[in-house]
Amino acid sequence: MRNYNMENYCKEKILMLVAGGTGGHIFPSFSLISKMKNYSFVIVTDQRGKVYYEKHFGKKSLNFKIFTHKVTSPSNKKLILKIFSLFQILISLLKSLLIIVFQKPNVVIGFGGYPTVGPILAAKICNIPSIIHEQNAIIGRANKLLSKISNKLALSFADTKNIEDINNIIFNGNPVRHEFEEIGNIDYVKSISKKPFTILIFGGSLGSSYFSKQLTSIICSLPNEIKKEIKIIQQTREEELETVRNNYRKHEIEAEISSFFQNIHEKFKFANLIITRSGGSTVAEILASCRPAIFVPLPNSFDNHQFENAKFFEAKNCGWVFDQINNNKNNFQKLIKDIFKNPKKLIIVNRNIRKLSKALSKLRNNKTPSEFLSDFILKMTNNQKMETKDLC
Repeated sequence: MRNYNMENYCKEKILMLVAGGTGGHIFPSFSLISKMKNYSFVIVTDQRGKVYYEKHFGKKSLNFKIFTHKVTSPSNKKLILKIFSLFQILISLLKSLLIIVFQKPNVVIGFGGYPTVGPILAAKICNIPSIIHEQNAIIGRANKLLSKISNKLALSFADTKNIEDINNIIFNGNPVRHEFEEIGNIDYVKSISKKPFTILIFGGSLGSSYFSKQLTSIICSLPNEIKKEIKIIQQTREEELETVRNNYRKHEIEAEISSFFQNIHEKFKFANLIITRSGGSTVAEILASCRPAIFVPLPNSFDNHQFENAKFFEAKNCGWVFDQINNNKNNFQKLIKDIFKNPKKLIIVNRNIRKLSKALSKLRNNKTPSEFLSDFILKMTNNQKMETKDLC
């Protein structure tokens, strides 16, 4: 447990945020935090998430506490590991009850992952209002379970699959940093005419070996007249940095390669085309920034949720989907060549994303996802203060 800048902690409203340790679960919570004025924060996450949150709060003067719970997925096929996971969830539940009793949060919000199970159950036991936020186009297993006991299920996709109870749903969208929303206001038609033609490639928070090897090979095999006109900005794994750099250098392709881009939104700003995975946070950033993208869904994502996310965009002519398992390198190269030679397709996709973004915004009363969710939490906080005097 970490404790920072807690001098005025008890004087403010308290929001308890719970998230698994991946960027897809945690990044939306950062956007929400930025909108929560006059709140203190209790964070429950795992060891991976702790690193994210400490870095985030280290740059801000906010009151917060971080608690780490170790919880693994009970979906493992081995019985002994299933039992061990359920034991971890029980321990997390007991810890969460103590956290709620002593920290007295007004509202609990979970952003997915099995570390959310114990805290949301504890909120239910203690009669604390709770929200479950789902980032993907198909609800995750933990969120599906918790949606049955939480007060509200906040969706990023209006037609999210596998939802069982529609009575407690709100459409919220997936909160992203305001920088991506600002990029969405830039005139893309003007930017497409600038040289070089810039392709941003990244495979999520940890990069992708498929992108580093196969995709780099595909780009290096493009015709010379195209290679001379493009610039590659690519995130890759640390151990593959030099190999990727050397491949582009050998084929005389302008390239900026890094294992991590601290301000990825700056790269979005200059990208004519993005090639990326299709996790919840990534597709939300694409939607907010209105940048055309080729989505390459992670083949082994839980319940194939990345494929569902990407198909949502493709069905509305808001991007392209490439299946790395069932398609080959020639298919991918043909797609890139076609897009490069027909820039009007990029402009059409950009306009379609803008239309989609505006249509979804109307469902939130023309508020951004983080604004809508923060306002909703404030209402829950005020109602909870009127209705509940004691915890547990």
